[in-house]
Amino acid sequence: MTELMRTLPASWYCSQPLYQLERRAVFLKSWYLVGPVTRFCDIGAKERPLKHHVTPTGLVFATLSDEAPSFQEYFPDLEPLLQRVNFTKLPYRHSIKYEGRFNWKTMYLTLYLHIADPEKPDDGLFLYFFPNCTLNVYGGGMSSFRVCPTEDSNVTRMEFDYYHMESGEKFDEYFKFVRQVAMEDYELCEKAQNNLTKGIYSEGILNPEKESGFPVEKRGEQHIFNMALEELSPALSHALSALVLIALLAGLAFLLQSLSRPLFRGYESLRVDKPKKTELNPVSEGSENTVHKESDFPQNWWTGSDVFELERRAIFSKRWLYLAHRSRFTKPGDYHSFEVAGIPIFLVLGKDDIVRAFHNVCRHRAYTVTRKECGSSMILGCRYHGWSYNTKGQLIKAPHFDNVPGFDKSQNSLFSIHTTTDPAGFIFVNLDASPTLLPMQTTSLDYFATRHGIGRQSTWLGGQTVEGQFNWKIGCEFLPPFPSYNVSNPKYKALLLSLFNQPRMRSDETRIFPFTTFHTVHGGVLWYSLSFIPISESSTSVRIDLYSHKDMSSPAPSAAAERLFSRLTKRIQDLKAQFQSHSGTSTYLQPKNPLYPHISLTNNASDAQSEILEAVKSHAKLEKQLGTEVFPATRRPRTNARFEQAEQICKDLDCQDTWNSKSLAW
Repeated sequence: MTELMRTLPASWYCSQPLYQLERRAVFLKSWYLVGPVTRFCDIGAKERPLKHHVTPTGLVFATLSDEAPSFQEYFPDLEPLLQRVNFTKLPYRHSIKYEGRFNWKTMYLTLYLHIADPEKPDDGLFLYFFPNCTLNVYGGGMSSFRVCPTEDSNVTRMEFDYYHMESGEKFDEYFKFVRQVAMEDYELCEKAQNNLTKGIYSEGILNPEKESGFPVEKRGEQHIFNMALEELSPALSHALSALVLIALLAGLAFLLQSLSRPLFRGYESLRVDKPKKTELNPVSEGSENTVHKESDFPQNWWTGSDVFELERRAIFSKRWLYLAHRSRFTKPGDYHSFEVAGIPIFLVLGKDDIVRAFHNVCRHRAYTVTRKECGSSMILGCRYHGWSYNTKGQLIKAPHFDNVPGFDKSQNSLFSIHTTTDPAGFIFVNLDASPTLLPMQTTSLDYFATRHGIGRQSTWLGGQTVEGQFNWKIGCEFLPPFPSYNVSNPKYKALLLSLFNQPRMRSDETRIFPFTTFHTVHGGVLWYSLSFIPISESSTSVRIDLYSHKDMSSPAPSAAAERLFSRLTKRIQDLKAQFQSHSGTSTYLQPKNPLYPHISLTNNASDAQSEILEAVKSHAKLEKQLGTEVFPATRRPRTNARFEQAEQICKDLDCQDTWNSKSLAW
């Protein structure tokens, strides 16, 4: 079967060492489209002179250093291709620039030259100039677009220039149209980059008719590639066809020759070391004059980004997580979207009455499939390129791919997620990509559901999501951290009284690891779920849903829901204040409200915190044994030689943890 062209691995768009290398390997050796000569309308304006070239049709190109080849070597046969178009006839009108959270290379896989209508080469012309410039002539105007790297590999500065014969309303109409197209590209790139950095999406699919790169041979890059092969293993030569990869290898060869320079002082060769690990170093608390017990918890337990990343791998990508109740899905096509520790997923009910979970990532170019928090549709379409899926996640439509050799719809379904719905209607997911998993253990929840008559026919009365600026683990202390069928602890009773303002309220509750608790109110007639779903180390999405196990039409449930949501919002503000007052140098959190218990990890850590600690320590031990990070939710890409070589380059560079990053700053 023909090998379908695919994008390079996620590391290609996320590696910071690779990003620094691109500066020398690509950007110091390239020519850039500055614009048509009409762009430079300030007579007498002068800056530092650069080596430049002006084409007969009025396009200005420049290079940043003498390391670049000549313009004719870099863009062979370009000028004859453009001789039919006069790029100076449209006056310059306007420029804008802004930053986007994506790597510059997410934009480079575009046609080198495309004419929409051969009869109108000056209105429907789309040009791409390696490595980061585009020029588009269509709709009666012209626009140029530069994708400029910044110091952060995940942030790109975009610069736009616009040209049009008309001004006023005519130009405004054109500008509105082209900005709409640009913003769609912007949104796609940000969504894709976010999914790449989260470790789930690793590759995309390219249409050879539309996204095949450069149809014109670029002898300049081929010459640099040949120079690189003299320094690198000949085994690399047969598959590295991407032009960015060619330029990168040339830069790698250049750096290998230059290791004696002060930039890489102390380095004699490229080497592969074990990656850095998250160390859970315990801390102790207390004054110098007191005897105290050393805590098993790291000092940055509440605030550390490294701790949170370890939790993503150790807990959220391998444990069963409660997300919703079956009663929230009333007809086929109903869906609900979630984001757990930065991983977008959604649940959808199929015609067969089964709720399934999928990664909310289109298999084409990583755009979001369901963009609303909830909705209903039998066909789930990615609006960017029109790929569509049914409620079983199967690809049913892929525009322009029907006749592409090697393309198989059945091999490009949405990434499914392990899902189980228990007899009481509680829906759990597990993001682990392993084909089989241990079953979910819900003994305490089963008892809770049986005791209160909770089943799939429960009625959903309302829900609310509130984002709180605090660590998700604090939510484990929000209510009893272990199963309890009567409220005997005074501090938790006080908290419940404060939450509902009902002195005679009876409540049962149970907790399901890692972030959800279930509770009854009004003597067990109503029940609700409360989940503290992590967003980052300092941000949490708090989701509460109120249900009745009977069909109730009285105003009591509505009043209870309103009171519940109001009290919850107030409590979240208290948690935010409590968290923000935390210095990050202690494992002790002092509440602002005396009704709420303090949180200390030194002498009396709760069962919830201890269970979380045990999970991350166990996973950290596994990673130490294997010498690498282990992300169970990652899907194995369908690799080829080019993919594997690009991945290996990124790994080799990332392992060099003694690079002088300050010297490499842009």
